[in-house]
Amino acid sequence: MTEVILAWTGSALILLGALFSLLGALGVWRLPDAYTRMHSASKAGALGAVLTLLGVLCATGGQSWPAVLLAIAVLLVTAPLAAHAISRAAHRAGVRPKVAQLGDALAGKQDRRRS
Repeated sequence: MTEVILAWTGSALILLGALFSLLGALGVWRLPDAYTRMHSASKAGALGAVLTLLGVLCATGGQSWPAVLLAIAVLLVTAPLAAHAISRAAHRAGVRPKVAQLGDALAGKQDRRRS
């Protein structure tokens, strides 16, 4: 009975992870500028990968929990940091966001360190 529940839960989590990954890919395709595309890819992609890994954990009956938990921790730490670093480098390189009423908070500010 427990194996059946874990199999169904694992399948549902893997499908949900695939759906979030698809939504992230659609966001990359449809959103207007590099910053919103990066946000879509990093947030939805990381959540989709985490849900897929949790589905794998359920499908294996908990056999691979150390590897899955390590992979989830690495994803949750590196995805936002990488998106932030890439967006900061893009802003320094002159790629400006398409803004409406919010404005560009970094416009006119020079970085203290010039590298």
